[in-house]
Amino acid sequence: MYTAFFIARRIRKADKKAFTTLVQRIGTISVALGLATLLIAFLALRGFQDKVEDKLTSFQGQLQIFKYSLNRTIEESPLSTTQVAGLQAAFPTHIYQLQAFAHKTVLLQAQDNVEGIALKGVDLNHVYPKFSQYIAVGNFMVPDSATYNQEIMLSTKTAAKLNVNVGDAVTVCILQQTPRYRKLKVVGLYATYIEEIDEKVALCDLRLLQHLNNWPQTVVGGYDVFLQQNQTDPRLIDRLLDWLGYDLDVKSMQQAYPAIFDWLAIMKKDILVFLTLILLVANSNIICIMLIQLMERTHTIGLLKSMGATDRLIYQVLLWNNMHLVLKGMWWGNLIGLGLASLQYYFQLIKLDPTYYHMTYVPIAWDFTMILWLNLGLLLLVGFVLFASIGIIARIRPISAIQLK
Repeated sequence: MYTAFFIARRIRKADKKAFTTLVQRIGTISVALGLATLLIAFLALRGFQDKVEDKLTSFQGQLQIFKYSLNRTIEESPLSTTQVAGLQAAFPTHIYQLQAFAHKTVLLQAQDNVEGIALKGVDLNHVYPKFSQYIAVGNFMVPDSATYNQEIMLSTKTAAKLNVNVGDAVTVCILQQTPRYRKLKVVGLYATYIEEIDEKVALCDLRLLQHLNNWPQTVVGGYDVFLQQNQTDPRLIDRLLDWLGYDLDVKSMQQAYPAIFDWLAIMKKDILVFLTLILLVANSNIICIMLIQLMERTHTIGLLKSMGATDRLIYQVLLWNNMHLVLKGMWWGNLIGLGLASLQYYFQLIKLDPTYYHMTYVPIAWDFTMILWLNLGLLLLVGFVLFASIGIIARIRPISAIQLK
């Protein structure tokens, strides 16, 4: 092994003007750029997934429990709190928090502007744990000792359509057989940049909707379920359904927002196709390097074999020589990829149009397990290409190689 390492090192110290040296530099750059692109693409894709899921779960949790009904309107059928009592205690390792809610379709009026929207009533004594990071102006509603809180929280899009700001009042019109009106004060504006939420939902006190629906405080529209882990286990949904009973249903956020997750799936497929092409280019460069070495090092290989070098020693020499190139490229690839990802993570240099991407910048999510697997995967793939190419070179006959010189 030491002999092979020594010979490989001497080959690498060839004249810098040699064509092989230039080709090896191109190969190193190819591996470095390929790995850097892989790292940035997967970290950005993971960032998109985590950021979108975080926005959705911050607003409604990973799961929703509601009364099973064939009615497809936004408003839920009344659900007794006794039917869910003890659920969190029954699943302590899975459920982090239960948040009661109810929906009601209303008209919001401010001056001459009118906007239809779904009011989501939430329990102000159990505020959503992560929603505060999406509050753009003002603050969340605070509990009131009165019958219900007369405040409302709008999205920045809805506020722009109504031409209102924090501190202004809006009139809520409840479309019933006898219309009812309530004047609520805008205390905060939020922005998730998810169209299904920002353009359709406003937040208010759950007790207000209970009052408008003539429900007692023991009746709600449903429950947002916040889990200990972001990933939803399908087996957990089945267990919850068995525990809750036949008349209650459980919906995951993937079922609630299928279009968003379809968009993420399409983005993932596009990135995989793009990265496959990058890997093909990188491995094609490695094959070209090996073929050029075949032309320039044929005489050297022939001399080594004529002096008694075994095929194993030839394999080791070529492997040492080319693995140095690959590892050097991977070192620079990690440095470039993780460096650029760190710049984007801390300084958010690349901006996005939230209308299309649901966020204002390219997000980066650090997943060191994925980084390790990407490095190992690239090393194994390039290593396989090296072994296949070395197998061709090592079959050179000594007498033919010397005669070629």
